[in-house]
Amino acid sequence: MKLFAIHAPRAAEAVGALEGVRAAKTGFSLGALVFGPLWLIARGAWAALAVYVILAAAVFALAQSGWLGGAGVAGLIALGHLYLGLEGRALAIAARDRGGRALVDVVYARSPLEAEKVYIERVLNRAPPPAPRGAPPASPDVIGLFPEPGR
Repeated sequence: MKLFAIHAPRAAEAVGALEGVRAAKTGFSLGALVFGPLWLIARGAWAALAVYVILAAAVFALAQSGWLGGAGVAGLIALGHLYLGLEGRALAIAARDRGGRALVDVVYARSPLEAEKVYIERVLNRAPPPAPRGAPPASPDVIGLFPEPGR
């Protein structure tokens, strides 16, 4: 079983809006580790890509000025790719959230399709929230902190 983040359009209160529900797997991403910036482009994580490009340009500028050697550049780039492998999916989820699809639920499932089905079943079978514990039962003819019927 894998953990999936469920995203829905912002106006997902209506049952008809359940068509736009998408599931995104969370956790480690081998594609982000290996391909780095290309993976960010494919996922539409433009803000994360901009930060990556700025940091990579700073590393190369330090290498050109003589502050870093070849091993230092390779090590920092490898650390950047390791970070993308570990946190890439979280960055993609944040980009999806900024793009108009809110994170509405988290589901354990075997596949994205199963995760979407589980979420839709939860929404369609949602029970009304229970009454708060310790609250007295509501009565239409009782008003006030210390109610007396008929007043």
